[in-house]
Amino acid sequence: MAQTSDSLFVLRSEKKSPQKASFYSAVLPGMGQVYNGKAWKVPIIYAGAAVLGYYYNFNNNKYQEYKDNYLRKLANDPNNPVDPKFRNASPERILYYMNYWRRNRDLLVLSMVGLYLANIVDATVDAYLYDYNISPDLSLRISPMIEPFNPRATTGIKVSLRF
Repeated sequence: MAQTSDSLFVLRSEKKSPQKASFYSAVLPGMGQVYNGKAWKVPIIYAGAAVLGYYYNFNNNKYQEYKDNYLRKLANDPNNPVDPKFRNASPERILYYMNYWRRNRDLLVLSMVGLYLANIVDATVDAYLYDYNISPDLSLRISPMIEPFNPRATTGIKVSLRF
């Protein structure tokens, strides 16, 4: 015997657990969003991680290049010469740029941590608001108004909140 439904609409009665959503997103970024039914956010998370990872790698390579040449410049070893593009640069100038690339690299690490935490917070908030009802009766109406009961003609703005 098959079950039939006499309704065209199926109401979402399932409640999402914020703890599960947080855990899922902490274990695998984006998994909490999939759990909440917001899979469209997953590519955004991974695109952000890919961009941050690319720039981290770029800045780290530049930092290593400047660090190696700074140490070579200080050692002044003829068997291990400085890269030709750094030959005319002072050690202080190389150190300045080495610190510049290191700072950028470190800020990108903080950005990656921020993206990871934002992923968890987003999944948690989505789970809390999963069954939040946004009624079509919720509206804010702003309209011009003329006050008829005032002896002088008074105009103003009328703000009506309906919920």
